[in-house]
Amino acid sequence: MRKDIQCDVLVIGGGAAAGKAAIAAHDSGASVAVVMKGAFGTSGASAYKIAEILGYNVADGQADPEDSPEVHYADVMRAAAGMADPELAKVLTDESIETLRDLERLNIPFHKNEDGSYFEVLGCFATKPRMHLIPGHAEPIVHAQKEEIYKRGIPVYEWTMLTKFLVENNQVCGAVGLNRQGETVVFQAKAIIMGTGGAGQLFSYNINPSDITGDGYSLGFKAGAELINMEFMQAGPGLIYPCKNMFNSWLWALHPEVTNGRGEHFIRNYLPEGMTVERCMDLRSGHYPFSSYDGSQWIDVSIQTEIKEGRGGPHGGVIVDFTKIDLDKLPHNARGEEIRKSWNITVNWLIENRDLDLRTTPVEVAILGHAINGGLLIDEHGCTTIKGLYAAGETSGGPHGADRLGGNMVLTCQVYGKRAGLAAAEFIKQVEALPVPAEQVTGETERLQMLLDKQGTVKPHHLKKQLQEIMWKYVLVTRSEESLTTAIEKLQELRRTFETDIVVNNRKELTHAIEAENLLLIGEIISRVARMRKETRGSHFRVDYQKRDDEQHLYRIATRLEGEEIKHRKIASDPETVRRFPYDIVHA
Repeated sequence: MRKDIQCDVLVIGGGAAAGKAAIAAHDSGASVAVVMKGAFGTSGASAYKIAEILGYNVADGQADPEDSPEVHYADVMRAAAGMADPELAKVLTDESIETLRDLERLNIPFHKNEDGSYFEVLGCFATKPRMHLIPGHAEPIVHAQKEEIYKRGIPVYEWTMLTKFLVENNQVCGAVGLNRQGETVVFQAKAIIMGTGGAGQLFSYNINPSDITGDGYSLGFKAGAELINMEFMQAGPGLIYPCKNMFNSWLWALHPEVTNGRGEHFIRNYLPEGMTVERCMDLRSGHYPFSSYDGSQWIDVSIQTEIKEGRGGPHGGVIVDFTKIDLDKLPHNARGEEIRKSWNITVNWLIENRDLDLRTTPVEVAILGHAINGGLLIDEHGCTTIKGLYAAGETSGGPHGADRLGGNMVLTCQVYGKRAGLAAAEFIKQVEALPVPAEQVTGETERLQMLLDKQGTVKPHHLKKQLQEIMWKYVLVTRSEESLTTAIEKLQELRRTFETDIVVNNRKELTHAIEAENLLLIGEIISRVARMRKETRGSHFRVDYQKRDDEQHLYRIATRLEGEEIKHRKIASDPETVRRFPYDIVHA
């Protein structure tokens, strides 16, 4: 059976970027439809309660009068280490204050001080305390936007997975997918906006919901759009037992006891001469994501290596113990007070939401895949290299670089979600609706049926598990020519297994098969560009090339599909711009 739906602008995703885009496009006069893989309000990473708070960067100058969008921009560019698009970064910081006002109008519950002012903290890689905190991750934003979308009567198609974009002469004209009832769904649209998140499910340990499988990257890439900066991605420590939760950076400032499954204090074994465990933890407290820029990387490297070499605890992680910490040992300055307040927020949230008291219970921690700093290459309006195809949030690449400021991702969702919505609404006024190309729909329908008829021996979720283990072991945190080549070879072998030995018995398994196919493609792209970059820069750490090399590698890598072949091109960064924003340690 086939279901046809017509709209001006099709928005894909149920998170913060998609919701903002849908509202902006509708309010600009476009006929909008929203489609997502799961249920509205829970689908996607934005509403996934993996942390006690969401960081949201706005340089409003409240916590520090010397802060401003210009200082915020300088922080973004410094952390990017030459890998961000300066124009996109400038748009992001310039429009941040406006988005804060928008969220206040939606009654988003920011953490505030007793006098009613915002409680702002020093976020990852930042020089000023501008990270506003929202309880419950981005779930309040998602639910507020959901209400706004329903108020406007925008149709929402849940439990529908898109599998192909329809493109004619490098312009989108629609998309094909499947709904939960097994119907083929064909959308005819003049413009498409992707807010589909990233590909966190690439890794066996990750802090993403199960539906974050690189679908937007894969859909756009196969349609002809370019990907950018895919080697730069965020990983970091996370609780894996007795619960799953992000391990926020400020916790390291408390100097917890860290041991492996044998009870050994192992971090010291990995440190270079002159570095102490306490100093390394202090540096690590400055940012959640793994980074090579300040010497804190040995925390993550040591944890990852101990687990990979079989010295983890009974639940697979290393043991982190806060039961003996002394808050009085924190410095009695602004940073110390900030960490005390953050500790109380963390402790209380974990007790109420995870039934875990860090003050009395040691936990197990592993390094988890988090977010990708790259994505589909966009311009300042969120448009990809295909006309009428837009991307926002983690699906897009350009505003971030080698490292990304904590608190900038959901900000990116709001800024570029709105920009994509406005641009798409303007674009549809300038073009005629293209007819749905029947041969493309037929070809995709036949491909999906062939998948559904596969009668091999390998279940899609088993294949997915294998690729997650490959990516976690060979690509996350520690990379080398050998590990990346091994990952590529093993992923290609899994692709052959997918083509010959996969078995799909029902609609649910078909979804898992498509997700596994998407992850295989994106995993190989990440591994390929990481192998190309023979240096260490920010979140990209090469064991065999441990120095940053601006002479040879001051460029961004864009990836495209030509026929069946993955191709790359280099986009040079401006050396003078990079020199203006030196990559210095900013706080610990």
